[in-house]
Amino acid sequence: MGSDNLFVRRKNERKKRKENISKQKSSNWLIVCEGTKTEPNYFIEAVNEINKNIEDKYKLKVNVIGTGKNTVSLVKSVEDLQVEIDKYNNRLIPYSKIFVVFDKDDFSDKNFDEAINMCLTNGYIPLWSNQAIEFWFLLHFNYIDGKIDRKMYATKINEYFKKKGLKYTYHKNDSKIYSKLCEHGSLNKAKTNAKKIHLTHIKDKPSQSESCTSVYKFFEAVDERLDELK
Repeated sequence: MGSDNLFVRRKNERKKRKENISKQKSSNWLIVCEGTKTEPNYFIEAVNEINKNIEDKYKLKVNVIGTGKNTVSLVKSVEDLQVEIDKYNNRLIPYSKIFVVFDKDDFSDKNFDEAINMCLTNGYIPLWSNQAIEFWFLLHFNYIDGKIDRKMYATKINEYFKKKGLKYTYHKNDSKIYSKLCEHGSLNKAKTNAKKIHLTHIKDKPSQSESCTSVYKFFEAVDERLDELK
């Protein structure tokens, strides 16, 4: 009888360990960004805020890397980055999700679309914006129907903040832009707006989907992760 109880206990312990490893694996993410400041600052602050509501052992363990590379060269660098980041870590639990963040800007349609296709082929999640990530910022305040040139992004962001009573002039590299957007705008609104716009371009190539972004997919992944932990 005692040996039977020991067998059951050990079986349950093994099951619990497997469940813990599975949960921990789901927490290891990599975000590789085209920019070296604006995008990394945004995602680092986002992850820090999200982790405030997660139990310590299940907190998101996210490496956010700003490369200074763009489109195709950025995606090609991801594999080398993983080796470089982890070669001294002896990582036992691999990344369960890898996100690649980049903008259309003035890059060619061919390079932009090719970079996105390369991400999908390699199992990465492309978080692209056409024309730039600031379009995602705008969606925290309003649904935008139609094209808006990136030269207007900063002006529109400032207008929205002013309407909310904040004396603020948008500048790239703001390390607190995530919290400002969430406080004075709405992350849920941004997710809803971005997804709705993205779906209207579902048959278009990303290069032809101007004033569109897939950054919302990062927060969908976060929501899925939080559901796993319930």
